[in-house]
Amino acid sequence: MKTIIMPRYVGTRFTHAVLQVLASDHGIDLLHIKGPAVDDRLLAVGPPGDPPSSTPRPIPRQSVDADVLVRPAHVARLFEVMHRHGWVTAYDFADGSAFEHAATFTHPFLSPADVHRQFPGIEADASTAFERLWRERRTALVAGIPCLVPSLTAQRLLLIVHAARGGALQHSDILRSWTEATEEARDEVQHLARALGAEVALAAGTGRLDEYEGRRGYELWRALSTGERSRVRLWLARVKSEPTTSTKLRRAVRLVLPNRRRMHTVLGRRPTLAEVAGAYATRARAGLNEMARLVRSGRTEPGQRR
Repeated sequence: MKTIIMPRYVGTRFTHAVLQVLASDHGIDLLHIKGPAVDDRLLAVGPPGDPPSSTPRPIPRQSVDADVLVRPAHVARLFEVMHRHGWVTAYDFADGSAFEHAATFTHPFLSPADVHRQFPGIEADASTAFERLWRERRTALVAGIPCLVPSLTAQRLLLIVHAARGGALQHSDILRSWTEATEEARDEVQHLARALGAEVALAAGTGRLDEYEGRRGYELWRALSTGERSRVRLWLARVKSEPTTSTKLRRAVRLVLPNRRRMHTVLGRRPTLAEVAGAYATRARAGLNEMARLVRSGRTEPGQRR
C-alpha cells in the first residue's frame, strides 16, 4: 500500500482545529495566532503572474507548526489535556527562545504546536495582556472549525512585532499590517501597543525605534530588528532589557548555560555531566574570545551602530 504524506500546511490546519476542540471541551481559553489563523486582509495576494484583470487571491501562509496563545492560568490544564491526547513535550518554556515564551509539542499524526504563555515584545503582565486580546477576540474558520483569533488590530501588531524580532523589516507582514494600512488602522495598532506595553517592539518593526531611545528594551529591539549576529552583544542587550536586578541575573545565567534538552535532542540521549561541562566550557571560551574582539574594536554596546 502506498503511503500518502499529508502536506505540512494541511497538518498545521488540523492541529489548530484539534487544539480548539480540546480547549472548548475543557474550558481553556486560547487564541490562534499567525499561520492559517491570520485574517485574509493581511495576506499577500497573487500569484504575481496573474493577469491584471484577474481578482487578487490571498496566498495561504505556509506554517511549519500551529501557534496558540493561552491564558496563563490555563497553561497547566492545556498541557495535561494535550498529554492525554498523544502530545509530547519537545521543548518546555525554558528550552525555547531566550524569551522563554513558548513550549513546543509534537504528535505522531499532527503538525507540531507552539503553545505561547506570552508574546515577545509585549511587556504588560501576561494575564492582563491576554485578557485584553481575549476581550476583542473574533472567530475564523480553520479546517472547518470555528477558531478564536485576536482582533484584526491585534493581528497587525503581533505580525509586525514577530517580523521585527526576526530582523525581517521588509517582510510582507509589515507591508500589509502597517505600510499599506490606513492612518486610522495605524492609530489603532499604536493605541493597542501602548496598552500592552509593546510600543518599543512596534517601533522597531515600523522604522521609528529612534523615538524610543533610552526606554527599557530599546537596545534589545535594535539588536533584534537589525539582525545582530554577535552573541555577546545580544546577551548584553537581553540582560539589560530585564526590569529588575534579580531577573537580569537570572537571564545572564540562563543564556550562558547549555540547554540540556536541546543537547538530548541532538544526541538522541541524555547528555552526560562531562558533555554538559564540555558544552559550557566551549560556550564560555567562545564568549570570552568574542568579548575580547569587541573590546578591541570598541563595539561592546548592544545595539551600537557599526
